[in-house]
This record gives sequence, structure tokens and C-alpha cells, in this order.
Amino acid sequence: MAVPPRRPALMMAALAVAAAASFLGGAARAQTVSFGVSATRTDAASPPAPAGERFSIAVAGARVRGSRVDLSLAYDTGGGGAAQLDFGVQANDTFGPVGNVIGEGRVSLRTDAQAQGDLGVRGVLGPVALGVRLSAFSADPALFDPLAIGGDARPDFGSGGFGTSVSASGRPGRTVVLEANPELYVVPAGVAARATARIRFLRALGNNELSVRALGYLAPHASALDVALGVGVDVKRRGAPDLTGAVYLGWSPRGLRPGATASFGQQLGPVTTSVALAAEPYRLDVPPYRASVGLDFPFGPGDAHVDGAGAMGPGGLSGSLGARYSLPVTLPE
Repeated sequence: MAVPPRRPALMMAALAVAAAASFLGGAARAQTVSFGVSATRTDAASPPAPAGERFSIAVAGARVRGSRVDLSLAYDTGGGGAAQLDFGVQANDTFGPVGNVIGEGRVSLRTDAQAQGDLGVRGVLGPVALGVRLSAFSADPALFDPLAIGGDARPDFGSGGFGTSVSASGRPGRTVVLEANPELYVVPAGVAARATARIRFLRALGNNELSVRALGYLAPHASALDVALGVGVDVKRRGAPDLTGAVYLGWSPRGLRPGATASFGQQLGPVTTSVALAAEPYRLDVPPYRASVGLDFPFGPGDAHVDGAGAMGPGGLSGSLGARYSLPVTLPE
């Protein structure tokens, strides 16, 4: 079933902008304004985003009628140049027996006729925490955020389409947590599916956590499959970010391969560092080798942020480096 590569995202974007215009009728109080610049380099045959620089300005954490609103404007010099508008909103409400429900929405609109948007809702139903998300997109994530090359939030299809995902988490016991996250996508090449699952054993080693993990991806038209099983550990540190790592054994048409992921952070004086690494040679949905790093430190009346991401896969090597400066402000009511 063929899906026009741009129309679904543009339709969702138009609806989101119309809702935003109505919603923003009131005044807002903002928490931060940030200014940023980033550069993207790629050696891939089919790059996720045109090489070039990005300049941006953003308002994050504005409070409008009890909801949180984020708004940013960016300009990419690569690929002939394109401006991008991002709008995000998060609102809380109560809904019958479900209790507190959190609704979220985000849309990105570009002047080169590319767009993406997603709508989500999450809450707690009895003993289970549930979340549902719908998305539409005209291109891969890195076009809208160059730093997305270091993550795996959405598979790379090289085209537009629709997506839906469900997240579920529950505790069958005091120290056992079950988590599952199935995803389904409809793109011009066919239907694709991806799923992750985890069994967490809290305080299995002192205060530290052990987990058993599984992931799988079915490419469009069932043309290829990858699966992996792994064991992870989450080391809890007082006053510092957790140290998280996992080792996997995965299979795909590339063969049976080992893999590993790790993430950690550290406070070095006034500087907060974060690092995430992934070497998963069996994965087909995203580049198998990915990395992201971040540095945050106070500078003058605000905070400076330096972020980098890189990825390597069958198509080649790509990377992005960005710097932002965030300044706390208050907008007039």
C-alpha cells in the first residue's frame, strides 16, 4: 500500500498548527530562551540530512493556560537552505478512572515542504502505566534534528509515512518491572514493525538493577528481520547519573553478531557530561554504530550546552556538532 511521502505529515502539521494558534491565545511565562548553532558533516552515499550549518532560537518551558509550550525557529544552510519551525505542547488533565493523563504533541514544519508531527497520551490504568503515540513524517528524523543520528527514536526509512507505538509498564512484584514497546509503521515500501521488551530486577545487586532485554525489527514487506537478546545492568550512584550498560547477541542477514550499549554521565566541577554509545552490528532499522555526547556548564547569567552525535553504517559516516546558550527569562503576561 503506497503512502504519499509528504502528505501525511503535512496534514498532521496543519492540524497541529491550527490547534496551536487557538491554544496560544493567552499570555505566557517562559523559563528559558536559547540560541544555538550546529554543523553537520556526512560521508554517506545517502545522507540523513544535507551537510551544512543550522542556526536556531528557541523558547522552552513557557506556561500557557497551565500547559507547557516549546517553540523554536531554525535555518539550515545545507541543501539550498530551509527554515524550520518547531512547536511542542504538553498538558495534564484528569480523565475518569484513569486519573491524571498527560497529553503531548509536537510538529516540525520546513520551507522545503518537509514536515513531521506526533501526538501522544500517557497515564496509569490500574497497575499498568500506558502510553500511545501517533506520528506522521515525510523524512527521516535527522533532517529535522541533526543530533538524531546518534539515537534510535524512529527507524530510518528514507521516505515518509505513518507510525504508531504503545508503551506499557507494570510491576508483577515489588522488585520486578515488565516493560514493552511495540511499534508499527506504514511507508511506501510496505508495513514495518519494531518492538523492545525488558524485564527489570530492582535491587538485584545491592541498590543496582539487572535486566533481561529483547528487541526486534521487521523491515517493510517483511524483506529482512533482526532480533537480539541481551542482559543489562544499571548502577545507581548517589548524587550522580546512573551508569547503564548492556550486552547483546543479535541475528540479522548480516549474521550472528555480539553487540553492546552504554550510557553514563558525570559531574566534573561545574561541568555536567553525558555519553551514550551503541555498537549493534545486527541492527537494520538504524545505523549500527552510534554515539552522542553532551556538555553543560554555567556561563554568565545562563548555561552553555555543547552536543555532538555520530553514526556509522552501510551508507557511510555522518556526524553533527552543536552549541547552544540558554538564558532564563520571563515573558510579560
